[in-house]
Amino acid sequence: MNNAPFKVDFIGIGSGKCGSTWIYENIVKHPEISSKNLKELNYFSDLYPEHKFDWYESQFGTGDDGLLKGEFSVTYLAHPEAPARIKKHFPDARLIAIVRNPVKRAFSNYLHSIRKGDISPSLSFSEYIKDEDNLAPGRYHEYLKNFYAEFPKEQILVIVLEDFLKDIPAGMRQIYQHIGVKNVDYLPADYHVPSNEAKNYRFLLLENVLVQSYRWLSRRGHTRFVKWVVDSGIAKVLRRVNDSKERPPSIDAESREQLVEYFETHNKEFERLVGVKPKAWS
Repeated sequence: MNNAPFKVDFIGIGSGKCGSTWIYENIVKHPEISSKNLKELNYFSDLYPEHKFDWYESQFGTGDDGLLKGEFSVTYLAHPEAPARIKKHFPDARLIAIVRNPVKRAFSNYLHSIRKGDISPSLSFSEYIKDEDNLAPGRYHEYLKNFYAEFPKEQILVIVLEDFLKDIPAGMRQIYQHIGVKNVDYLPADYHVPSNEAKNYRFLLLENVLVQSYRWLSRRGHTRFVKWVVDSGIAKVLRRVNDSKERPPSIDAESREQLVEYFETHNKEFERLVGVKPKAWS
C-alpha cells in the first residue's frame, strides 16, 4: 500500500492564447504521464478560496498508477496569490510558462473575446487596445518575477512559442527533460496538428454559448465534466459544422505599430529577467 503524500509533478502556469492547449494535449499523450491530468483546473487562482485541498487532489482520480501528474491553468501566471499557493502545496513542482509575441497574443485574445461573447464583434481592435487592461497579459515579466520570488529559476521552464515552433521535437524534449520523464524522445503521431485555433463562425452565438458553458463549468469546479465533453468530440463536431471556412481577420498595420512600441520596454524587461531574447519579437 502506497502512503506517499499526494503531489503533482508539473504545473503549466500560462500565459493564455500562447499555445498552451496544444502543448498540454501533446504532453499528456506521453505514456509516462497520466491521461487523467486536467487543463484549466484554476484551483490556485479562482477556486482556492472555495475548495479545500482534498477537492484538488480528487480531480486526479484515485490510486497511484506511477504516472506523472500535472495540470495546466493559464489563470495562474497573472494571479497575485498563485505563486505562494503553489509553493505551499508543491514546492518541488516543475513549472512551465508559455509566452508568445505579445502583439500577436493581444490580437489572438481579441478574437477569443469575441468568441466568448465578452466583447461585441463590432468593437474594432484599435478600440480594444485603448484599454490597457487588455494589454496587461503580455507584460510577462511583471508576473514571472512573482514566481521567481517563490521558486528557484531552474524550476521554471519558460517556453517562447515562436522558438518552440521552429523545432517542435526539440521543444518537446526540453519539456520532458524538465518534468522528468525517462523517454524524452517520445512524440505523439499527431504532435504537429494545432488545436484551439482562431476561426470564423457562421453562427457566432452558438460559439459564444459553447465557450461560456465551458467557462461557467470550469469556474465552478466541474473541469472533469468539461474534459469528458471535449474528449467525446461533441464540441469538435459542432465547431466543424459551424465553421464559416473564412479566414479570421488580420491585425491592422497601425495597431501593430502602436503595440510594437508599447511592448518594447516590457519585452526588454522580460529578456533581462528570463535571460532569453526572442528574435521573433523584434
